[in-house]
Order: sequence, then C-alpha cells, then structure tokens
Amino acid sequence: MYKTASTYTFKIVMITVLTFALFSCRKYVENVPVQGQRVLVYTQDYRLLLNNRNNQEVGAGNTAILSCDDVELSDPEVQTSLANNATNSAIYGWKNPFYFGETDDFDWNFMYNAIYVYNTVIKGVLESKGGSPDQQKALYAEALINRAFTFFTLTNLYGKQYDPATAATDPAIPLLLSPELFVKLNRASVREVYDQIIKDLKEALPLIPVVQASTVQPNRAAAYALLAKVYLNIRDFEAAKTAAEQSLSLNSSLYDYNTFLTTNILPTQYTDKQVLLRKVPRSSFYPLQLSQSLLNLLDEKDLRYELFTRPGSNFYPAFQGTGFWSRDNYNDKSPVGLTVNETWLIRAECLARTGKRDEALTMVNDLRKMRFRPADYQAVTATSDQEALQRVVEERRREFFGTGLRWFDQKRLNKDAAFAKSVTRMIGNVTYILEPNSNAYVFQFAEKLVAQNPELVQNPK
Repeated sequence: MYKTASTYTFKIVMITVLTFALFSCRKYVENVPVQGQRVLVYTQDYRLLLNNRNNQEVGAGNTAILSCDDVELSDPEVQTSLANNATNSAIYGWKNPFYFGETDDFDWNFMYNAIYVYNTVIKGVLESKGGSPDQQKALYAEALINRAFTFFTLTNLYGKQYDPATAATDPAIPLLLSPELFVKLNRASVREVYDQIIKDLKEALPLIPVVQASTVQPNRAAAYALLAKVYLNIRDFEAAKTAAEQSLSLNSSLYDYNTFLTTNILPTQYTDKQVLLRKVPRSSFYPLQLSQSLLNLLDEKDLRYELFTRPGSNFYPAFQGTGFWSRDNYNDKSPVGLTVNETWLIRAECLARTGKRDEALTMVNDLRKMRFRPADYQAVTATSDQEALQRVVEERRREFFGTGLRWFDQKRLNKDAAFAKSVTRMIGNVTYILEPNSNAYVFQFAEKLVAQNPELVQNPK
C-alpha cells in the first residue's frame, strides 16, 4: 500500500479533529466512527477544522524565495550558512531535486494536508447540523477558495507555466478533489488544474461573504483577487482586469507608508488592511541577502527600502550588503497570500497590456505616492505601451521583494521575449545559470515521494 500525501493528511486531520473533541468547551461535539474514519457532525466542527492555522495558512515557502532573482547570497558568511543545509544549497543553485533520499518536502506535505481539510469541508459541511444555510454555504465557499489558492500555488511550483498550446498535455499535480485516505497520485494536466481552480472560484463567489472575521478567512474581494491572478497567469488580460476591478471595488485600501515612519510599527497580517487572505511561507532562509539587480531598482528614499531592508551588519551572521527585513522575521512572516496591492498592480499590468498606457501609469504612480515622502516622490513615465508594462513589472518587484512572488513573475514573464532573462549565481567556485523556460522552473518532487508513489511521474532535470 502506498504511503501517499493523503496518508500524511489523514494522520494530521485526525489529530486535529480529536483535539477539537477534547478541548472544545461545547458539549455537543460528536465524532462518529465509520469504517475507521471519524465523521464531523456539526457546522461548528467544520469552522474549527478550517481554523487550524498550522495547515491552512501555508503558502509558497523557501523554494520560491531562495530561487528568485531578488536574492543573491554572495557574501562568504552567508555562503557558509547556506552550505550547512544541503536542501537550501540545492534550492539556491536550482539543483533539482531539492529533497533527496529520505528528505521530506514539507511545503508539499503541508499543502496537501490542507487540501485534505478543504475536501473534508466541501464534502460534508452542507449536510452538517446546528448551522444556518448561510453559515454552511460560507464555509463551503471558504474551503473552495482556499483549495483553489493551494492548487494554484502547487501547480506553479511543480508544473510548467500555462501555455495554451501545450496546457492540455503538460503534466501538473495530482488533482485530489475528495478526502480519500489512500489515493493514486496521478498527475492532472496544467489545463485541468486551471479549469478546476476557475470552477471552484466561480462556485464560491456568490456564496462567500463580503466581510469576514479575519484575514485568515477569504472574503469576496479575496476570491476576485485570486481569479484575477489566475487569469493573469493564463494571459487572459481582459478577464484578469475585470476580476481585479471587481476585487478593488470591494476593497481598494492601501497604506500610505509615511504613516509608519514615526512609530516604525507595521500592522500584523491579521490586522493589515492590504491583506485579503493571509498565507505565509512555512519556512525561509535567514539571513536573506538581496541581489544587486533588485537594489538597483530600489531608491534609498523609497520607503519600502527604508522599512523592509537593513544593512547586513544587523543580521546573524553579519554580512556585507543589504538584507530583507520582515515585519517580524519569526512570528509574522512575509505575506504570500492575496493582497490589495498585488491586485492593484495586476489591474495596472492588464491596462498596460491592453493599450491603456496612461491608466496603467496612473495606477502605478498612485501607489508610488504612498511609498515615498512627498518631497521624494517622482512619477514614472513611459512613451510606449511596452515601456509602461516595464514600469509595472519593476513596481511589482519593488512592492513584493522578500515574498517569493518574484519567482512566479520570472516564470510567467519568460513567455514575453522582452522580459526573458538568464540569472547567474555562484556557490563557492561553481557557477550556476538559470536560463529562460529552463526545466529548473519546474521543481522536482521529493525522491521519497516518487519512490512511494511510482505513478507520480517525476519532472525532468
């Protein structure tokens, strides 16, 4: 019997369910054994299941952050730290596979654990007891949106970039749609995964509340934001623009970073009005030395530089250069979920790509006004649609460094000749080169996972 991702999922979910049963103050929690499984009965049980932060908040982690060209771990002290971890060293050098031998890919495990939870809610919450139909539908929609986000993340880590000509045959990820305990991990195509993501989001949209209790629970603006991101990735720019506008019509709140200068206290992701759905990397390499190509884009008067970078001497181990400084390097990690500011720039990119250069630049500059002191602000300009698109792409890089979102931008922008680029790195005396559309943009599965599930066809090196 194969020890699949769902096997790991079952163990964690069962522990979660038992924890709820033991520690809930409600007397009516019932977990009825049926053929070795435990069945959730009440609507509140499903709410508690979705409240399990350890699984539900995991987004893309170390692999995307270390792989992208925002990072350049060139200082000898940082290289020594990197060399102490074979997995991190493999990721930084784009040396597939990253997880060799018996090493677990915890991002994969945690995300498929979460998918098991979402599938459990999707299958059972509408028939649960003790909740109103609106409560049940909201939980159902919440699970659909979270599942769509997780499938989107997984397929962009382990599958090829969406290409209309090949998406129907390009292998992506196992598309697990029900909470089965033992399943074959056959890979669906990239198109099948995207079709399912869009289906989930369209089903969820009329059911999900406009307002939710916290950023851990997706609201309608989050659903539209994810839909915009999905359409952008498949290059349906009109649909992406429409979805972004629908999201922004519900929440277009952006912070003026000038307000943080006196206190230097940033909101947590739980209270951040820019965060539509809180997702964090499971782990990240520390310290994160920033690349010169990124620093060349960041004016030192840019408040993002002031708030989110520090000299290398502030880190341990200390290094020469500049490092990424998270709002809280340990407890409130970089936002890798859905945000207003990304949705804002998705709309700007779609405007630039559809011949609306002036509108695109207006959006970019409206954001930039909130990222500089008034005396330091300078508008960006462009004399062509392509130049306007370049300005949007540059602004995305300034806005989201340290999150790993740049890796996904590199991957999708390789489809544009103007943005396709090679990236060069050194580890010790060895040079590594990442070419546009290289197989290295498609991460290999952990060797252990493939050995246990021979139907899971490995990605090429």
